[in-house]
Amino acid sequence: MKKTLVALAALSATAGAFAQSSVTLYGILDASVGYVNKANSAGKSATYMSDSALQSSYWGMRGSEDIGGGLKVNFNLQSDVRTDTGAGNADFFRREANVALVSATYGELRLGRTMSPTIANAQGGVVTPGNSIGVSSSVATGTSADFFTKNAITYYSPVMSGVRATLQYSPGEVAGDSGAGSKMAASLVYSDAGLRLGAAAQQVEGSDGETSRTWYNVNGQYTWGALKLGAGWYKIDQGDTTDLCGGAGANADVCRVASVPSSHGYNLSVGYQVTPQAIVSATYVHNNQDSSLLNLQARYALSKRTTTYAMFALADNGAKGVNFTPYMFAVSGVADKKQSAFVLGMIHAF
Repeated sequence: MKKTLVALAALSATAGAFAQSSVTLYGILDASVGYVNKANSAGKSATYMSDSALQSSYWGMRGSEDIGGGLKVNFNLQSDVRTDTGAGNADFFRREANVALVSATYGELRLGRTMSPTIANAQGGVVTPGNSIGVSSSVATGTSADFFTKNAITYYSPVMSGVRATLQYSPGEVAGDSGAGSKMAASLVYSDAGLRLGAAAQQVEGSDGETSRTWYNVNGQYTWGALKLGAGWYKIDQGDTTDLCGGAGANADVCRVASVPSSHGYNLSVGYQVTPQAIVSATYVHNNQDSSLLNLQARYALSKRTTTYAMFALADNGAKGVNFTPYMFAVSGVADKKQSAFVLGMIHAF
C-alpha cells in the first residue's frame, strides 16, 4: 500500500511539472498594396499587392517548460508565409528551429537555428524600422545567408545595469578545417529610460577556410517626450569571395576577386508620437555606392495586435551595384534610377 501511495505521489508530481508546460501558436501577417514608379530598368511603373513591406510575415510554434530551480526550457519553430500568394519557403523552419535553457540569473543558452545578433541590431537607429528601410537587397550586398544562423550556439546574457550581451558561434562542420564555413557574431545593447545604444559585428568564413565576410553596425535612439531621434552606421566588407581559378594552381590568389563591392553607409531617423496610437516618421539612408533612400511613414494602431500604415519612399540609386528598393519584396532596386513608391498596408499579430 505504501509503495502504491509513493508511486501515485511521484506520478502526481510529474503531472504537475508537465502541467507547467505551454505551447503557443503565434505569428505576424503584413499585407500591403502599393504603386511603384519606374519599377524596372525600362522605366515602367506598376501596382503591386505584396507581402512583408515592413514586418516579415511568419508563423511559428513556441513553448516553455519550468523545470524548477529557476530554470526553464524553451523551444521555437518559425516559418515564412506570404500574404500575397500563401507560399512558404522550401526550408520550412528556416527562421527559427531551436531549444534553449533559460535562467533569470545567468541568461539563456540557445542551440539551433536563430537570428544573427548583428541583424537583430541592424535597425536600432531607425524610429519605425521595417524591411523597406536600409540596405535594399541582401543578394546585392552578399548577405542573404547571414540573417539566420544555422548550427548556432547562442548565449544571451541577463540584463545588467541596462546592458545585454549576445554571443553567437556556428561551426562550419568541415572535416579537417575547423574554421571553414564558420560564423562568429556578437552584439552589445544598452537600454535605459529613453536611450538605446547598440553595436554588433559578425564574421563569416568562406568554405575554403581562407575568405571571409564581415559586417559591423553601430546605432542609437533617443526618446524625448513625443519626439524620437535615431542614427546608425554600418559596414559590410566582402573580402575575396570568388575564386576564378577554382582554387587550383600556383596563381590562384591572383585570380581571386571580390564578387560584390564592399558597402558602408549611415541612416538618420526622426519620429513624432502624435497620439498613443499614431506615429509619423522620416528616415534617410545613404551608402558609398552613391545610393540613397528617403522613407516616410505614418502608423496607426487599431488595437494592440493590428496596425495600419501608409508609406512613401524615394530611392535614388547610383550605378555601382548596391541599391535601395522603395518597396521591399515587390520590386528590386534599379541601378542608376530614381524610383518612388506609395504603399498602404496592415499588420496583424497573433
